Amino acid sequence: MIGSIRINVIIASLACLFTFALSIGNNLFLTSCLKALYSFLILFIVTFGFRWVLGFLLGTFPMPENGAHPGTDENSSSVGQTLDLITPDEDDVTREMMKSQMANNQAQSATDMQFSPLNPPKLVTKNNLDPEQLAGALRRMSED
Repeated sequence: MIGSIRINVIIASLACLFTFALSIGNNLFLTSCLKALYSFLILFIVTFGFRWVLGFLLGTFPMPENGAHPGTDENSSSVGQTLDLITPDEDDVTREMMKSQMANNQAQSATDMQFSPLNPPKLVTKNNLDPEQLAGALRRMSED
């Protein structure tokens, strides 16, 4: 970051005073104070972000002379720089156990699973309904 926290306080205080001066004519004293406090807090936080971005763009982060990143010692400079993509060798016991499980699963699935077609229940419609029963049902439903 560029500068110190004094920059944040100065900018936020100026924004607080400016907001208070502009809002005191149209608002109550308490409302003006509240708006000034909000502007102070918002500008204080925004100034941190602005200082960080400005420091990042200008590249003012201090780098040590030996080229290592800050906070690391000489022994751990290669930590995190390489990626190990080698899988460990499987031992014979593990391979045999996996083969026996695969053989058991295949034998069980062949005997247990036999094809059976899906037989859903048939839908039955009643075409010959008594009109008097239908009218009675309709009357009972309309009464409720």
